Amino acid sequence: KEEMVVDGRPPAELICPGHPLMDAVVDITLERHRELLRRGAVMVAPTDMSEEVRVLYYLEHSVQDGRTDAAGNRKVVSRRLQFVEINEEGEAKDAGYAPYIDYRPISPEERELVAGELEAEWLKGDLEARVLDYVVGRLALEQFEEVKRRRLELTERTMAAVKDRLTKEISYWDRRAEELKAQELAGKPNARINSGKARQRADELAARLRRRMEELEQERQLAPLPPIVAGGALVIPAG
Repeated sequence: KEEMVVDGRPPAELICPGHPLMDAVVDITLERHRELLRRGAVMVAPTDMSEEVRVLYYLEHSVQDGRTDAAGNRKVVSRRLQFVEINEEGEAKDAGYAPYIDYRPISPEERELVAGELEAEWLKGDLEARVLDYVVGRLALEQFEEVKRRRLELTERTMAAVKDRLTKEISYWDRRAEELKAQELAGKPNARINSGKARQRADELAARLRRRMEELEQERQLAPLPPIVAGGALVIPAG
């Protein structure tokens, strides 16, 4: 940490999910190699001493709200990469966060040992459809409910704060416009501001409040997108 800022050099930055550089690299990598990821790989789980071969799928799932960009596309407010494993019996389960961390590529010698497993009939079935059913029915639903709960709590607090602040400002300028109008009728106009300007200011704030409430209401209108299979791997346990 003491070397984060060094004289004569740019300050160090933590490269992590959400950082523009990392997001750009991930986007470019997916653009160039998405088909390779979809094709899959054969990996070895070196710490797994079981004998259960399984397939690991990685899927993208997103949630969008009611706001739209310049192209008319709804804004994505949550995007998550989820990992699901499915075995020979067709049983799918949540594989947790980054289950591939300890996996390694299979060697040519190991590939010969498990040649029969690589051509097993169950691998030729529609595993992807079963995995998608599992994700839609459980993981995607859980993510959506989590995002919905957080978003509703945030927008409700924001709406209350915005309404309180702007309503007070509108009331102030409404009252100020009436006071200035009375002064003008009495032949004592204010040299710095007149009742028309005060009334205009109140109207602008009222329009701003309406727009902001509409925006926040759109943020509450959440909808899940269908999960997308990003890639997969056949996982061979060390056992």
